[in-house]
Amino acid sequence: MVVKRPVIGILISLYFSVLTPCLVQAEKASIEGLLIERGKGSLKVSFSVKDCFNKKVEEAIKAGIPTTFNFFVKFYKERGLIWSKKIASHQFQHRIVYDNLKEDFSIWLEEQGKELRTTDMEEAKSYMQRVDGFSVFRERELDKGNYELAIKAELDPVELPLGLESILFFVSLWDFETNWYHHTVRVK
Repeated sequence: MVVKRPVIGILISLYFSVLTPCLVQAEKASIEGLLIERGKGSLKVSFSVKDCFNKKVEEAIKAGIPTTFNFFVKFYKERGLIWSKKIASHQFQHRIVYDNLKEDFSIWLEEQGKELRTTDMEEAKSYMQRVDGFSVFRERELDKGNYELAIKAELDPVELPLGLESILFFVSLWDFETNWYHHTVRVK
């Protein structure tokens, strides 16, 4: 089978018009605004994910497609020449669903164990991308030394009803994933 040049040109332009903007979006998402609260025997973190929403994700949410962000928080004790010791590892989710009949957003914040409702898209996005006062560990005193906090966020793959995956193949292009954000915590 011979592929004619116009077909190749169409495929190349399709690649750059559809895939490239999504790949650029995936590169821009990042963790920012880290705030660490250390108390006696506890460590709490607050942070947000920057640039995790694009037009396609917002349209999907408004169309009623449930959207989930996964958050990963890990805490290690640095030990010089040998591997760092994992002290804590957590994974939790933020999930948003738009109800077309009630015209409101339902946001489930797993780490807080609560559901919030709002009619404002900007407020809903703020809840989805912000983590406040997450307890990395409790009731444990830290020894003197250096520790590493690692945080990552990603969009959970969208699951569509059977048959729609083949029609809406581009849904996977909405994905974002931040790089691991590392921060050193020194205990004196």
